[in-house]
Amino acid sequence: MTITRKIAYATAVVAATLALGHAHAHHSYAAFDRCTPVTLEGEIDSVEWVNPHIRIRLRTQYVASYFVEWFSLAQLQQAGIAAETLKPGDRVVVTGNPMRDPNTKVLSLLTEIRRPSDGWSWMRTTPRQLPEGCATN
Repeated sequence: MTITRKIAYATAVVAATLALGHAHAHHSYAAFDRCTPVTLEGEIDSVEWVNPHIRIRLRTQYVASYFVEWFSLAQLQQAGIAAETLKPGDRVVVTGNPMRDPNTKVLSLLTEIRRPSDGWSWMRTTPRQLPEGCATN
């Protein structure tokens, strides 16, 4: 095998590994109840600006602590959302879809976040299609 072929082969292996790693890092939403959005109100304990999703720890009055998955870092930066936008101590109202297992306190597929204290809000700009089998009103 020539040196050029070895380099081409190594490059292909690295590219495939990176592509598979990225594909594996993102998850399916099958575990979420995509037919029933819920709205939670609470105080932010923490906000983590990490890939693949911004993670918010939300402390609610009745459900204790919820893990909230927002959009990706790149999507929010393109929408003009900065790391300082939401911070611990902020009281927010969040609408999204919960996991099917009610014991797993995770909310994802967010459609809205509001901070009533100053009127700030974020809304999903593209409509989300409901999966087959969801009741429509």
